[in-house]
Amino acid sequence: MSLDLRSRPGLRMAVAAVAIGAVLALATVVTAAIRDRGRTPQQEVASEGVRISVPAEWPRNALKCGTPMRDTYIVDLDVIAGCAVLPQPRVDYAEIKRANLDLDPVAQLATEAGEAFGHPVLGGGDVLPDGRTRQVVVVPDRQVLLVAVSSNPAVAEAIVRSLRVD
Repeated sequence: MSLDLRSRPGLRMAVAAVAIGAVLALATVVTAAIRDRGRTPQQEVASEGVRISVPAEWPRNALKCGTPMRDTYIVDLDVIAGCAVLPQPRVDYAEIKRANLDLDPVAQLATEAGEAFGHPVLGGGDVLPDGRTRQVVVVPDRQVLLVAVSSNPAVAEAIVRSLRVD
């Protein structure tokens, strides 16, 4: 079948074919981009006898006065400067810390019993006033608290699910 581009029906058919081809090509590119975005490279972080996986691009302890200034993971802090950052940046972070589990208000969010690698754990979470999801896991026999905060609930959930107890 040959198209006579000089006639209106032939021209319309050619334009339609080009438009359909362009839409299909664009759909393929968008689908590939979405699929690739789902596979964020990870890095393993260890502290206090536990390990978690966080996005590979997150730096260690990107803090100012104890406040995360960009997406980061927080480990092995001894002393935090006595100052405050206001307003607090709305960033994602994961923190592993030794805590007095009876006194730490964040640890109190963990009320659901579970197990991780033969160790009893408690989990829980909430939504912060700014809309970010906070997931918490307590490892009582290690006196360790894991906190994962993200504007994407799936990121916070993936971090707490990645918990490994050494």
